[in-house]
Amino acid sequence: MRFSIVVIHRNGFDILHKCISSIINAASNDDEIILIDNNSSDDSISRLKSSHLFHKIKLIENKCNSGYGQSCNQGMKLGKGKYFLLCNSDIKIDTSNLNKFDEFLKHNNVGLIGPQMYSPDGYKMNSYGTIPFDVLSQLDLIGRPRRNKLIENFSDVEILRGACLAVNKAMLKDTGAYDEDFYFYHEETEWCLRIKKSNKWRVMFAPEINITHIGGASTENLFKESRIEFFRSRILFWKKCFPFHKRLLIYLINFPKLPLDLIFYLSMYLLTLGIVKSYRRKTIDRAVVILWLLLGQPKKWGLPDKCN
Repeated sequence: MRFSIVVIHRNGFDILHKCISSIINAASNDDEIILIDNNSSDDSISRLKSSHLFHKIKLIENKCNSGYGQSCNQGMKLGKGKYFLLCNSDIKIDTSNLNKFDEFLKHNNVGLIGPQMYSPDGYKMNSYGTIPFDVLSQLDLIGRPRRNKLIENFSDVEILRGACLAVNKAMLKDTGAYDEDFYFYHEETEWCLRIKKSNKWRVMFAPEINITHIGGASTENLFKESRIEFFRSRILFWKKCFPFHKRLLIYLINFPKLPLDLIFYLSMYLLTLGIVKSYRRKTIDRAVVILWLLLGQPKKWGLPDKCN
């Protein structure tokens, strides 16, 4: 078996159908497709079962939403391939993608590969970056001071965006898989950091491999819940990856800044009479995160149907 292609899904038949169709067109007889459904609340799985695509995939139906990292780990435990391709269900791959991943994974010590992602309208998306281990990169007051350098060829990078990742199975024995403490967001960042720290395996970006990624499809109608989940994972990332003195600095700047942001974005929203929708979203973002923090970070808040 060459690739075990693991697709993580929750809700949305149209995007799932496009994703699975593209993977089937790209896959060979040496590849397998494993679909992990995280307790979809719509009819996407029943419709998939009645389609002509169903007999070409292995379906795992979780009874609760186990989160992205845990679902990927679940698929990798079941997969028999030499390599894994871990995918959101809102991506679409080209027929040549798997062969290119296969070629690049044969290079020495390549553990993880990310492709260049494009939006459906052809916009090039950020697909790689630097490890946010510089305190300045975590301070909302300053933002991320370093811009991604332009990479035109297969190259080492520090972090990859996790919507589509090719994984060398042999690497997992040394570095482990996703940290399942991360439910949604930041799991790929922590994984890349752990891989880099191993000093044995390489994290690579392949601009020669292009995929289409819708982005945010699984949380499109859950904006408030997804913002809480993002901040929860962000705090967890700080705890796991930063020493106490750096973490304290991050807290002392970022937390007090939240109410200032709320006042600013609410004022801008009112001054522009609600015309600029981004001000409304940022106002809601800060408001729900502040309330979540004030109430002691309730575990039940965030994305729905989570496993206990």
